[in-house]
Amino acid sequence: MKIVLTGGQRAALANPQSCGVAATSSDLRPWSAPKSGPDATPGSSFVVTGCASPQLFGPAFSAGTVTPSAGGFSPFTLTLARQDGEQDLAGLTVTTPPGLLGLLKSVQRCPEPQAAQGTCGADSLIGHVQVAVGSGSEPLWVSGQVFLTGPYKGAPFGLSVVVPAVAGPFDLGNVVVRAAIGVDTRTAQITVASDPLPQLVDGVPLRVKTVNVSIDRQGFIFNPTNCSQQQVTGTLTSAQGAAVAVSSQFAVAGCAGLPFKPSFKVSTQAKTSKRNGASLDVSVTSGQGQANIGKVAVSLPKQLPSRLTTIQQACPQATFAVNPASCPAGSDIGTATAHTPVLANPAAGPAYLVSHGGAAFPDLVVILQGEGVTLELVGSIDIKKGVTSSAFNSVPDAPISTFELRLPEGPHSGLAAVLPSKAKGSLCGTSLTMPTTITGQNGAQVKQGTKIAVMGCAKTKKKPKHRKPKHRKVRGGKKQRK
Repeated sequence: MKIVLTGGQRAALANPQSCGVAATSSDLRPWSAPKSGPDATPGSSFVVTGCASPQLFGPAFSAGTVTPSAGGFSPFTLTLARQDGEQDLAGLTVTTPPGLLGLLKSVQRCPEPQAAQGTCGADSLIGHVQVAVGSGSEPLWVSGQVFLTGPYKGAPFGLSVVVPAVAGPFDLGNVVVRAAIGVDTRTAQITVASDPLPQLVDGVPLRVKTVNVSIDRQGFIFNPTNCSQQQVTGTLTSAQGAAVAVSSQFAVAGCAGLPFKPSFKVSTQAKTSKRNGASLDVSVTSGQGQANIGKVAVSLPKQLPSRLTTIQQACPQATFAVNPASCPAGSDIGTATAHTPVLANPAAGPAYLVSHGGAAFPDLVVILQGEGVTLELVGSIDIKKGVTSSAFNSVPDAPISTFELRLPEGPHSGLAAVLPSKAKGSLCGTSLTMPTTITGQNGAQVKQGTKIAVMGCAKTKKKPKHRKPKHRKVRGGKKQRK
């Protein structure tokens, strides 16, 4: 008996990926078994040739938004592909450009164990995936879905990618691939790291050739408001152990046309003392559809200098990096709260003074935490001739509706107060102005002399207006005052 399985692009079998001797085994059982003894197990072998040495791994990679309009919503697509003879795809890690984010509050996160089992509901659906598997020029295409999940592998969010392994009459069930979604604490950039891609399903080698992911939930992914040339970067790994860095150019258009009119207000409490110093409350508001804030630079008036006894208690960078909660109590000088349309709840946290080895002055580091996301806003501090200047030069390209920073009075207040001799512990009657420059992600600037409102002063009573006496005529022609 001779069996011939047709070759060609639609062949049922494919040669091994690696060159060398390939062995074939068999088990032949006679009708006389078991009396005739053990089965016959004849074998054969053949030699696979034509492999590159070393085996190549140079997959194609492209990624970007479908509609590159600054600040606008758009689906995001990512495609990676390999050719026959290349090493097998095994995993990927992708980092998006700053400002390319998703509206998390609009999606319900799929919980466990549904995420692991591939049984997430439609409320968690954020995209679709198409996968080409098999060798030859006509691979099998299968389609699946992408769901947003809760925390996964230490990251605040994750993905559950579910692809039904169905080919004609063969149904091998769902293939579920998980991924962790991390958020950079300084830039808010998103990094997605997948679990290893399966190489076999019920003994069938997949030989994944193409993966196309489209995050296409309406009103979910939105573009940056910075039109600088950027990149989607990543690392692709193979089942044979290779790794290759990949990138795809990314840019949006229309940033110059975005409005930029943030509101910046500052206040301080009138009462102050040598023991408790002075307070400062900052409030920043930005409207929907505007360019996001990129930089903020301010200079405090001489009447509100930095408190040197507090600066001396700044937390060492090494201690802060391990755990900010272990920093000296005196380095915690305030709190901050941010409201963003990305999250359902505000992000809030403490403000620390953090020292760096050779730096003359510490940084002001604001920690914002909410729904598993942690961001750090870093402001540099400089003091010249008694005037304190602070600059936040790397604000993440993310929409912030309101941001409030409170530096209260107290034994470790960040600020002191210089008062006239007759002030008697109060800033009432003092004119305070803070030079302010706010720069948008699109390069637009707002420069102003921000008036610092002094709260807690008694309202001055208005002097009554002087009324001129009215006259009326009386008998005899004389006027009488009324």
